[in-house]
Amino acid sequence: MRMILTLGAVGAVAACAATPEPTSPAAGPGRCDAAAAQSLVGTHVGAVTFPADANVRIVCTTCPTTRDYRPDRLNVRFEEATGIIRSVDCG
Repeated sequence: MRMILTLGAVGAVAACAATPEPTSPAAGPGRCDAAAAQSLVGTHVGAVTFPADANVRIVCTTCPTTRDYRPDRLNVRFEEATGIIRSVDCG
């Protein structure tokens, strides 16, 4: 019985701990921030760069892609004929 009360007290303290707010509703630990990347839409795909460790998939809008969902990956979708970025999303 004593152990249950101790674990309950630890849980109550942890629940009160401050947590940082994500930069957007979709962003957070293990999530990409597509809202922050919306400014890329309309830009030529050759004009944008990402850090080497960024989890980004750049793919044309008509190209086949895997259907695996990765909430931490930013998808940059561009038009194959023009190279213009048409959308960004997570997954």
